[in-house]
Amino acid sequence: MHTSFSGEDLYGIVCDYAALGHHRSGTDRGLATVEWIKELVGDLGAVTAETVSFERYDVSSELTADGRPIDHLALYYEFTGDIDTFDVAIRRLDPQSGGYPGVADALIDETRRAGHEALVITTDHMEGDLVAINRDLAGPASGLPTVLVAGRHHDTLASSTVRLRLSARLTAGRTANVEVHNERPGRRLVLTTPLHGWFEAAGERGTGIAVLRYVAERLADRPLTIVATGGHELGYLGAFRWVERCVDRGVEPPACVVHLGASVAVESLAADGSRRLIGSRIGMTNLPEAAARSVADALDSAGIGLRYDVDSWLGEGEAWSRLAVPVLSTTGAGPDFHTPSDTPERATSPDALATVAGSMARAAATFHDAVLGGAGLARPVLD
Repeated sequence: MHTSFSGEDLYGIVCDYAALGHHRSGTDRGLATVEWIKELVGDLGAVTAETVSFERYDVSSELTADGRPIDHLALYYEFTGDIDTFDVAIRRLDPQSGGYPGVADALIDETRRAGHEALVITTDHMEGDLVAINRDLAGPASGLPTVLVAGRHHDTLASSTVRLRLSARLTAGRTANVEVHNERPGRRLVLTTPLHGWFEAAGERGTGIAVLRYVAERLADRPLTIVATGGHELGYLGAFRWVERCVDRGVEPPACVVHLGASVAVESLAADGSRRLIGSRIGMTNLPEAAARSVADALDSAGIGLRYDVDSWLGEGEAWSRLAVPVLSTTGAGPDFHTPSDTPERATSPDALATVAGSMARAAATFHDAVLGGAGLARPVLD
């Protein structure tokens, strides 16, 4: 089936997604993102949205340096209660792009044991930006009020009188997994991508959503289920919930899963001033090389290398692998990953989106064909 989506159309999807604002799960903007994706994929089949309930972190805060306000982001779930203090430690941290929930744990514990009442983490970043950190709802909380600040403010904070006012509660929250199911019979291919994240997330999330829309239309003549998951920044909440539902209800699992993860069509500025797709993007599959070599060939045209026979995943591939079916998952991290600078004009272009979308459509079709042809799994990923 020939898709009607051009590179310009795909870029428009990224812009529309980014324009919704900060896509935090459970917020008004997060819920608006759920409604938006339902419209975007609504012509591809029957649309359902399953509510995913969770404890939402509801926080308000003010950070000042010598009385001047400083932009910041609370580190979610680290503290609940109310505090107004001048006893604030200022510490630097390399957040490793913010994708690992426990990346700041050692620094927080050190600060707490030193007796400080609060902590400001200035995040190391090549352009001095604020880098948000994903959270795990099941993870332990130190109880230390902690906020994240752009690294460019470190010297100002370190030489100023710093005051933090913060009030945080856990409230009933909800997000959703949006599912589209066409009527084609046969062993189903699941196409999935996350909906939520930090700030505009144009490259991190928007490019995956745009590419998924293209791939879904190209493969609409196959038995296809689209799953757009909520709660990505909260320990892949929606993806795990969908997989658990499938297992707990005894639902027949899909034939295979293709997960379009972070930054799938993100570019960076090269030394010569040109824009190029970032080299950090990778693909992972639990199929052996012999079964997935043709998939690697398809991904290669988008500059995505494929790791075979994996049992350790980056991103939401970790959740989908628990179905113990063949999984193809991509992920990456661009220069503006998890920062307020992850905007459409910085993240991607129509040419980049068209290149990656075509490559991913070929890869997904080839992957599905390999599974239907009996490639299967060399061994179960999880017992």
